[in-house]
Amino acid sequence: MSSLRVTSLRGRTAGSSPTLPDGVVITGVATATSFSGNLTGNATGLTGTPDITVNNITGAAATFSGNVSIAGTLTYEDVTNVDSVGLITARAGIQVLTGGIDVTAGVSTFSGAQKVSTGAEKVHRQSGNTVTLSFNSTSSSNVGYTTNPDGNITLAVTDIPTSSDFDDHSITFALIVNSTGTARTCTAVTLNGVSKTIRWAGGSLDSAITGVTTTTGHTIFNFTGINTVGSASTAANYEVFGIVSGGFF
Repeated sequence: MSSLRVTSLRGRTAGSSPTLPDGVVITGVATATSFSGNLTGNATGLTGTPDITVNNITGAAATFSGNVSIAGTLTYEDVTNVDSVGLITARAGIQVLTGGIDVTAGVSTFSGAQKVSTGAEKVHRQSGNTVTLSFNSTSSSNVGYTTNPDGNITLAVTDIPTSSDFDDHSITFALIVNSTGTARTCTAVTLNGVSKTIRWAGGSLDSAITGVTTTTGHTIFNFTGINTVGSASTAANYEVFGIVSGGFF
């Protein structure tokens, strides 16, 4: 026969092993202090801390109800993982390292203020004297562009993170002004609705714009916000420093 169905093994002395023709089929529960060899089928109800070595996991899906701890190296080629924190999509390999992520191919998107997409920064185009930049959202940008302003310009930066994981951070943003006929200047910056005093290079706005503003063409206003207190809970903790570059036709 090809197999032997056994409901119990009795009368064996310690250290002895039964010799069976082709295998054992057990209906019910098998309890053993150790097991070696190949296992086919489902292993359920394991207790204690068994050591299990698996060369391959195959099937439509593998589901783990608890945590998976890996002491060595995890290697995989194609994985999509969605959880309550965010989305990780990997192609051609991904390595998750302590303190960061190293993606060997593709584009990685990080929560927070760092936004990288093929090495380019998104520009938010507007018209008029007020330019709004959403710093940390799905439509976020650090660069504003305004055309046809007819007066002084206010740059309003919104959606700056206020959670503790953004403590001790700095932010950078820029405004490009396209003046047609009369030079226009960005004279005000607000961060999350808080009006900020701009610390201009050279000590004053007049010094910052001397020799760089034009009646026609483009002027670039670059700003850096430094959290000098540490806590990100309020934009009042930022100092804003401004530099002006101009004469671009």
